Amino acid sequence: MSYWRGFWFFRGRFMRILIAMPHFFGGGATEAINRSHLAVAQPERLRALVAAISGLHQAFGTATYGLDHQHRVSRQMNPWHALDLVICTTGEAHLLGELTALAPAFRHHSTSADPMMLGFECHKVLRDGRGQYDYYGYVEDDIVIVDPLFFAKRALFDARFGPQALLQPHRYEASPVGPVKKLYVDYRLNPSVTARYQNIAEEPRLAMPFLDQTVSFERTPYPSAGCFFLNASQLEIWTDGPHFLDGDVSYMSPLDSAVTLSVMKTFRVYKAVLDHAWFLEVLHASPRWISIAAQQTRLVSSEEPAPAQ
Repeated sequence: MSYWRGFWFFRGRFMRILIAMPHFFGGGATEAINRSHLAVAQPERLRALVAAISGLHQAFGTATYGLDHQHRVSRQMNPWHALDLVICTTGEAHLLGELTALAPAFRHHSTSADPMMLGFECHKVLRDGRGQYDYYGYVEDDIVIVDPLFFAKRALFDARFGPQALLQPHRYEASPVGPVKKLYVDYRLNPSVTARYQNIAEEPRLAMPFLDQTVSFERTPYPSAGCFFLNASQLEIWTDGPHFLDGDVSYMSPLDSAVTLSVMKTFRVYKAVLDHAWFLEVLHASPRWISIAAQQTRLVSSEEPAPAQ
């Protein structure tokens, strides 16, 4: 199959997608590192949650229409995704009660899990959907996807490089002001942090034609993205493998471990190189880093040689 035939094949293929989203808001604290515990952060967390839910449906849902002014009708676009969104909560520590208008957009999966372990309840939801979907995603409640070609791009990568190669998106923050207007926040990390879990020297670079250029990918020392996505074959490898629900929370925190660790230990994780980071990206709707990037890091030009790993 030629590249262009392959591209339109995947663009036209109907995809069934299951997304599991952990959501927690305690809101009782006046001081906390995690803003999901801060009472004053409720409006911000609610806006991020609404953006995360609505973004998925706007990119992959079935309620997209075109306005025909001449005939005074709005015609539905032929859907090419079927989205099933499950939001996992624990106890009463959540904001779903504020989202009655959005209730048809998701299924609520209530648990009694420790809040720090809630992400692993999402792993179980994905496992229970095995065999019913084409893609399975874990998406934190402040991650927004706006690219309707997101899964078409993943399908191209997956078909070319096989199930052992997992392509992670770049997570970014945006600002209308300041010297940094867009920041890819999970670009680099000291390789020693993840060296115990992965060998990034194994098949370190990949490349793939896309439109009028070649997109390059690299094994990343920082595979975190606030989300991950597996195709049906990868879900089988993951859930049948030794790292699924293995209880390991040694990567930074239980929250970080749930969204990154077991897939990092199971697959060779890639991200697009920085110049091609646009190829697959997600928006972080609760920005933490972009406002301090210019104050706490040295801004360097693209011409300055990158330091050795």
